[in-house]
Amino acid sequence: MPQDEALYRFLTAKLKERGLPVESLPGLLGVSRSTLYRNMKGTVQMTPEVQSIFADILQLNDEDKHLFDRLSEQAAFDPTLVEARYALDRFVFSTGAKPPAKPAPIRFAMHDGDVFLRSSNQVFDRIRAAATTEGATTTVHILNCTCCAPFDIVSAFLEDLLASAPGATVEHLLMLPSTDYAATITIITRLLPLMQFNRYTIRFAQIPGGDSRHADVMSGGSPAPQTNFANSMSVAVHGAHESTFFFLSFIDDDLSRCLVTTDRCVTDFFDSNYDAVRRGYAEALVDSTDIDLFSDAMADIEETTNLCLLKPDVCFARIPMSVFESMLSRMTSDELAFLRKVVAGSGGDPNTSVERVMGTLDRRARASYVNRQIDACSMAGFTRFAQTGRLTDHLDAMPSFSIDERRAILANVQKRSNDPHDPYTLYITRDDFLPDCYFFTALEDFGLMIEYNPTDIKRGMVPNLFFRSRLLADIFVDYITNHIPHVHAISAEDTNAFLAGLFESLGN
Repeated sequence: MPQDEALYRFLTAKLKERGLPVESLPGLLGVSRSTLYRNMKGTVQMTPEVQSIFADILQLNDEDKHLFDRLSEQAAFDPTLVEARYALDRFVFSTGAKPPAKPAPIRFAMHDGDVFLRSSNQVFDRIRAAATTEGATTTVHILNCTCCAPFDIVSAFLEDLLASAPGATVEHLLMLPSTDYAATITIITRLLPLMQFNRYTIRFAQIPGGDSRHADVMSGGSPAPQTNFANSMSVAVHGAHESTFFFLSFIDDDLSRCLVTTDRCVTDFFDSNYDAVRRGYAEALVDSTDIDLFSDAMADIEETTNLCLLKPDVCFARIPMSVFESMLSRMTSDELAFLRKVVAGSGGDPNTSVERVMGTLDRRARASYVNRQIDACSMAGFTRFAQTGRLTDHLDAMPSFSIDERRAILANVQKRSNDPHDPYTLYITRDDFLPDCYFFTALEDFGLMIEYNPTDIKRGMVPNLFFRSRLLADIFVDYITNHIPHVHAISAEDTNAFLAGLFESLGN
């Protein structure tokens, strides 16, 4: 009998013996229904805490506990999920890492009346010159191009084009493996730098079966039988007097190809093929770019969902209301008026904006007493907060937290994390991560939220990205729940000693 089936049969038999309905378990274990199913089937390992509670619920004797432990250890486990953890490590803990070597230019055979040998730099310089002409509009369509060879070069070009050509828009169609976690997270982390531009959009389709090795997405082969141009990019530049069309096809282990034409019949041919392929990419990868962490939309999600947070310092929702009240009471009328204006944004009411935000944060804080919430922070992040009283995403319009307010915030997270009956858990990592960069909130079985641009967030803008993707949520929940505590976090005892040192540094 397969080991995952053995675990499932063991657990269901014990539930039947005890007369316990499986529907009652998610609430008792603090996990979602889908996570419980994957735990019982052995496709995702249980955390030690969940396994311990499960054993208590089933009232297992010593012999059954031993069998439960053995079956859990031997259960099937997706190796790509383990690979995804280390792919995320390379992205999250990149501080001090050597910058990647600049990729060698790609060689192109350029078909432009005749055939010329050109480098990718020369091809892109020509496109850029046309796209940055006054009054020009540029439309870029990309199919895949997420394998290493072309993507490093293509992404650098796109970032420069979007920054320098205000009339440029990019639509990217890509295939995501439905079960290959490592390939998926590698693709997503490569795309993140481009997502700062609201003129860059992604539409995706799932690879049937999810095996990126068979589909060859990462190695440059054809992911789908819909097109012969598996990794390609078209650029249409419309100027005042003429439109020029560039079609680039990236070919492994051979000369890549670039067609340059002003012939409308040729452009219509490629456009119609692209439109046909595009129908298979129905979903936008980024569901929203304006879900405000201070809005009711986020509170609505958190009230029904477990979450895991990856951020160097404290989440706003972990700060007691009494601390916010203390901070507001110290502000002058002018300072408070400015804060109200910033928080209200362009369409809100400054007269009620701060009260609305406080109500939302209170809802989110209350939700953390009902649903499981895990914060992964860093020693460096907490130290910076203790020294400055400012969070990484601290609004510029907010004053720094006072010494007493910092003590209250640190005491709150420490008390809650040490309480075995509180569903909140704090992990503090030895090494710093994501300095002044992305912050991730994984909403179990729902999606992934990224606080994207701290500089803009501090000014009260909301450039967040929301991915309505269970696959991405699974990857980050696993990473924060099963990898961070065992590989990067200090022990509970060291955490308490570290926090005690921060208290001491704040004085009496």
